Amino acid sequence: MNKWFIVASLCVIQVSCKQHNTTQENSDIQYKGDTLVIKENSPVLEQLIVQKAQWQDYSAEFRTVGTVRPVSGKLAEVAPPFAGRITKTFVRLGKRVDAGSPVFELGSPVFYEATKAYFTAQSANELAQTNYHRQKELTAHGVASQKDLEQAKNEATIAAREFEQSKAILQIFNIDAASLQMGQPLKVVSPITGEVVGYNLTIGSYVKEDSEPLAVVADLSNVWVAALVKEKYFGSIRPGDRVEVFTDAHPDKTIWGAIYYIGEMLDEETRSLEVIVECKNTDRDLKLGMFCEVHFLSSPAKAIILPSAAIMQEQDNDYVLIELSKGRFVRRKVETETVSRDDVRIISGVTEGEPVVTKGGIFLNM
Repeated sequence: MNKWFIVASLCVIQVSCKQHNTTQENSDIQYKGDTLVIKENSPVLEQLIVQKAQWQDYSAEFRTVGTVRPVSGKLAEVAPPFAGRITKTFVRLGKRVDAGSPVFELGSPVFYEATKAYFTAQSANELAQTNYHRQKELTAHGVASQKDLEQAKNEATIAAREFEQSKAILQIFNIDAASLQMGQPLKVVSPITGEVVGYNLTIGSYVKEDSEPLAVVADLSNVWVAALVKEKYFGSIRPGDRVEVFTDAHPDKTIWGAIYYIGEMLDEETRSLEVIVECKNTDRDLKLGMFCEVHFLSSPAKAIILPSAAIMQEQDNDYVLIELSKGRFVRRKVETETVSRDDVRIISGVTEGEPVVTKGGIFLNM
């Protein structure tokens, strides 16, 4: 007999047996929409493991990227309030300064005029107040008329308002009016306590009032890390949760922080929220603008955790098989979150106590 004929015959027999087995297996399972029924004596039942869903203690963990920023209100850009010439500097890069400490001195004709206006208003106010008090005494003794008293009162009121306005103008530029002297250069001070992290001062140079900041003062003892968190993790984080931060500069060093603020505006393109993490920066490991890895560790909470093998997929949907009774199962759509290589957290779709097929579900895949 031709050997090729023998080989062909064997292949036909093998295919025929395989088709028979598949047909036999399929005949053991009946599908009715999302429900399926398995015959009582079907070997498929021996392949299934069913477990009841139970609440477990769970802490969500996920990683994302972040950028180091200054804490709000802890960075000040010091710029000249008036055009003028720099006559003196009081700081250098890295120097620590207190709030109100001078940063540089500025000789400015505009400032001299503002000083002159202040002293003029001060003198006019003192004179008007003195005149008003004198008129009150004269009126009380019948020497001056009521009309003279009212005029003096109006002049005193106007002078007082003009004096207050001249002081307010100086306060806008953080100038201490009590220490002013005629012809004295303006001392530009730091509004916050911190260290000088930016410096662009040259004695004798002329600067305009709209020039770039000449010095930057920052308090970097604490910093913010702005991290982008995907939408699926929103339910896993709370303000105050502890966070680990890692940098390329010190990859083996853990920098601890805590969630300070969770944003309310979702980026529609990335489907992410900005989450602010505040970190102590005593060793200055975190530099402004630095990229870092952020590891979120949520507070322990109750969750339903299932083996990854329990999750079936169809297109973009996840589902599990719930046992209704012996041999009867229903397919249920679920929302999940990956916990580890072997486990997932059920966000919705399964409740406590429901029997779920955790192994062998592939044999029932519809």
